[in-house]
Amino acid sequence: MTTLVDVARRAGVSKSTVSNVIRGSIPVSQDVRDRVQRAIADTRYHPNAIARSLKERSSTAIGIVVPDLTNPFYAELAAGAERAANALGYAALITHTDCAAPNESEAAHAFIERRVDAVIVGGISLGSTLPSMLLDRDIPVVVASFGEPDDPRLGVIDPDDPGAMEAIVAHLYDLGHRRLGFVSHHLREQSGERRRLGFEAALERRGLAPVKLEEGATAIACHNDMLAIAIIDRLERQGLRVPEDVSVVGYDDIPLAAHRRMKLTTVRSDAVEMGRRAVELSVNAARAGRHVAHREIQPSPLVVRSTTGRPPT
Repeated sequence: MTTLVDVARRAGVSKSTVSNVIRGSIPVSQDVRDRVQRAIADTRYHPNAIARSLKERSSTAIGIVVPDLTNPFYAELAAGAERAANALGYAALITHTDCAAPNESEAAHAFIERRVDAVIVGGISLGSTLPSMLLDRDIPVVVASFGEPDDPRLGVIDPDDPGAMEAIVAHLYDLGHRRLGFVSHHLREQSGERRRLGFEAALERRGLAPVKLEEGATAIACHNDMLAIAIIDRLERQGLRVPEDVSVVGYDDIPLAAHRRMKLTTVRSDAVEMGRRAVELSVNAARAGRHVAHREIQPSPLVVRSTTGRPPT
């Protein structure tokens, strides 16, 4: 394998000069730069990122953790973060955990070994140790699309889940619904649990208690849009109409939600902007050698479309 020494020997310069040309850390003459670049091309030299990260204690890479890459919301968040990272000169290392604690722990260990500069977390399981494992190694962490400031070192890009749940319940209540339920994934994801609690708190303020779908709920709020679409499919297979028999509300406003055949009532979250902003905060912190220690609330407006209506009489 070609090494830095091989390039230096071919260019007739020192090893440190080749390193300076590659990193751009110290100015060199155009003649030297041209010789080094020709030598790199001739020898087909590729810098060893892992070896460099071990030496410099930095990898110029950002880790991105998502629970489900098949969900368009998380895919958009990861894509937004990756584009922002690349624009700042960082590689993006994306891992998909299925919201499982063992996978999250593995991801944390991999990022620590790879010496990533920062980590963006798009979703984790309840009680996950992933953020603290990274923070304890002085790796800046930003949680995006969920989060409570339970650790002052964290950066948080947080949708307004309590406000969104209040808006959902108010909308359904004003339509006349009194039997409302919340549906979440079997995964114990932190954001889903917080949305459920916010939904139940909004019901309690109106003197109501949650009702399960099989118990005759006339309106269902879902943890996310993908689950809402699955619920609509299930209802229609059972011969029920949406919204005539059951109203359904999603969360995230993925592109499919606005599709003419879907027209899903949902809460809008800007996944791409969350990913971009998370990278901006984490990179600034990494370059300053500090934790992010900052929280932002993103607006989460309710978008009313065609899957909600008055309850059946």
